[in-house]
Amino acid sequence: MSPHIYAVLEPVHLLLERVTSDFVARQIAREVGRQLREGTDAERLQHRLIARFTKVMVSEIRDPGRWLLGVALPRWGCGYQDCEAGVLWSTGKDCEVCAEIVQDKAAAQRRAQRIEQGLCPEHGTRPGPDGRPGPDGRPCPGGRCVDCVLDDAARHPAPALVPAQREPEGPPRGSCRDCGARIVVIGRALEDGLCKLCREEAAALAAASAPAVAPRQAVLGPAGQETCSGRDGDVPCGRKPLPSRSVCGVHRVQELAGEVA
Repeated sequence: MSPHIYAVLEPVHLLLERVTSDFVARQIAREVGRQLREGTDAERLQHRLIARFTKVMVSEIRDPGRWLLGVALPRWGCGYQDCEAGVLWSTGKDCEVCAEIVQDKAAAQRRAQRIEQGLCPEHGTRPGPDGRPGPDGRPCPGGRCVDCVLDDAARHPAPALVPAQREPEGPPRGSCRDCGARIVVIGRALEDGLCKLCREEAAALAAASAPAVAPRQAVLGPAGQETCSGRDGDVPCGRKPLPSRSVCGVHRVQELAGEVA
């Protein structure tokens, strides 16, 4: 064992002298050397040895080597390297991680005790008879307690009641079958189900799509005559006859002129 490691173990020299096995003594020296190489201060390690040695009676330690390796030398605390049994070595403040671990363990023990006693594991009150699960997903023994019901109501408030829509008084209302606008269903709307604008638009489209040429019988002369019966000199007239006449407008004027003469 090197002088440096022996000096670090100075608070427990009394126990180190009682270690009779050379193998165990070498294991103690290796553990101290490992912690020193990994960054643990010699002062911190000595403080740990003193704190743990003062909490026991020497007569209670039956195996000094085993006690040094299993109790005195190991670092107690969380995964945070600066934590020393729940206290930060660099600041002397309580370790928040260890505090949370302690709280979680205490809460788990408290829930287990409440379940054994037939109480709500969350609130510790007597559950009801409905048998529904509690807030942690596990059923309260015999049902949910009153506090569970109140917590559920606070997390999931009932939706506000919306007053029903009232139909306006007066003539019946409806929707235009073309544009969907709300209309009063009276008059022509009873027949076609259209609003005024859609009705006017439909009428304009119908007028635009009507044939521009009059029916064939209105254009043709008597008995289906397609050309004027008059003659321009020796050549037959090729113009269309007037309605209800056998001659065109030019020859009709000539006829009228002859009647007047």
